[in-house]
Formats: sequence, C-alpha cells, structure tokens
Amino acid sequence: YVYTALNTIYCILPMPLCTITHSYILCTYSLSPYTCVYKVVVLELLGSCIVIPCSFNYPEPKIKPSEFTGIWFKDTSEVIYHPDSSNVITDYRGRTELVGNLRQKNCSLRIDPLHSSDKGPFTFRIEIKDYNKASYKYDRVSIAVRDPLSLSVMEVVKVGEEVSASCSVSHSCPSDPPLITWSHSGTPSIQSQQQTKGQWEETSTLTFRSSNADNNQPLVCTAAYRGGKRVKSSKTLTVKYVHYIVISFLLMMLFLDAPVDVKVKGVSSVKEGDSVELRCSSDSNPPAHSYRWHNSRGPLPTTGPTLTLENVTRLTEALYCTAINTEGQGQSSPLKLKVECK
Repeated sequence: YVYTALNTIYCILPMPLCTITHSYILCTYSLSPYTCVYKVVVLELLGSCIVIPCSFNYPEPKIKPSEFTGIWFKDTSEVIYHPDSSNVITDYRGRTELVGNLRQKNCSLRIDPLHSSDKGPFTFRIEIKDYNKASYKYDRVSIAVRDPLSLSVMEVVKVGEEVSASCSVSHSCPSDPPLITWSHSGTPSIQSQQQTKGQWEETSTLTFRSSNADNNQPLVCTAAYRGGKRVKSSKTLTVKYVHYIVISFLLMMLFLDAPVDVKVKGVSSVKEGDSVELRCSSDSNPPAHSYRWHNSRGPLPTTGPTLTLENVTRLTEALYCTAINTEGQGQSSPLKLKVECK
C-alpha cells in the first residue's frame, strides 16, 4: 500500500518475486502503479566499476513532469548519490553517477571505483517536481563479490597442433572493461558481449602452435581491472610428441681366456671382426613402446631398443632406428660404423 506524509509518498511493498539465474537475482516488486526493479549484482571486483541496473514506474500525471530528481541511499538513510554532491556522504562523493535517464524511468547507478564497503543494501527515491515523491524503501539491492574469470583450453594436445584457448571475464562496467593478457605468445582476439542487463562478458581467444617446450607448462590468462586489481586463471598443458632419437653403440671385446665383458661408450671406430651393440633411445611423450631397425636393404629382425652386430666388416652398411609411440614415430639419422682392419 501507499501512504503520504510530509508531501512524500512511501511505498510499502510486499515480499518480492525473485528469479535466480547463473549471474544475478532479478527481483520484481509488484505494486501497481508504483513498481521498482533491481538486480542483485555479482561478479564484481574491488577497484573495478559497477553499474546497478534499475527501472521504476509511477502513475502518469495529466501534465507531463518538467523535472525529475533521483536519489540513491545506503541503508535507507545515507545519501550515496544526489545531483547536488554536497548532499552525498564523503565516502561516495565523486564515485557515483546516475547513468539512467529518469524521463525514461531508468534509475541505473554507476559506482566507480568499487570499495569493500559497497555491499549495500541500496535503495532508490524519485522526486517529481509539482507532482509526487516516492521512496522505494523496501526495494533493496546488494552487491556480491566473487571470482569472475574462467579459462577454457584443450589440455592434452599433440606437438605442432593448433591450440585455441579462451579466457572470459564477467563485469558490470562496459566503459572500462578488464584487460586480458596471456603468458603465452600467439594471436589474440577480443570480443565483448552483453550477457544480461547490467552484465557484460569480455572474452579473449588465443591461438598458437604447440611445441614440446609447452609440455607440463602452465597457460595463464590475467584480467586487469581499472584500479590495479588483477585475477588469474591457469591450466597445465600436456603435449604429446616424438622429439629426437639417438643411437649409441657399445664395443664388446671378447678374450679367449677369462670371459670379460668390457663396454666402452662413444667408440668412434671398431676393428673388423668385432661385435658391436647399438642402443636406440628417444625423447618422446609418451615414451616409445617399440623400435625398428633397418639398413638400405630393408628391416632387420630386431624390435627392441638394442641391436647386436657380430663380426662387423668394412662392408657393414649404415643403420637406422625408428622409435614408435602412440602419437607416431621418429627416425634417427644414419649411423655408419668406421671399421678398421686388424
């Protein structure tokens, strides 16, 4: 119901009908012809700005009003916005602005920058010259704060594959959206979109080619708000690859007396008739699960990482090793043994 005292109309409103969505609560106070709609805004950070969406209604007078005055209160008594700034309490002076057009029944308020004390509840009052004044004392709006940043990326990729990462941040200040940056080089693109009335989403998409250097490394996106506030989100990439293959060989020298197995790494040459063990290793993710050996004439009957050649001669051909994992295969460069005459 509505009652009048001291030329002021006070709207005593029933419990509101509230609809909860993923990012705000829409509360409509049904009292015709005086109504007011707010949104309980979330997804805000200290140091950023916020726009509180607000609309109101009132009985249309016969004569079109010539002047409107909108006033915002905190806790129904402290003035946080007034067209005459001398009426505004010190903590809000210079930080609030009525961005809505009162003639269009829009009472939206901007607070910039946002302080930790700006939780509300806030209420709105309309004063119409030569007509009426209405305080929506029981229509209250509050501000909640939570982390608004989300990062989306395929976390397991193959080496050389194009990676597309998306970082989105919600905000309520379209004039000063947060700046999104990345820890990885690449080609970024920015898109801004209004999600709901009073809520916007800034999305940065980064594309780059993965390399083995990205394996087990964090991909970080950072959103910087006006006022210096920063938030980060990161995910660790797993890059599958076959990088390089190395063949090393060990010389096994056999003696006729006591059997002694002597292995010498890095031997650059062997003598004719000696036996040589070759070892193939690879750097890959996941590790190689099988190996193949071959020379110019075709594959050799060995499938493990080691190959033993008996009685090498100067005619022994160059050898190759191929390492295989679930992501593919890689081949070594040719290894040609230098065989010396005995």
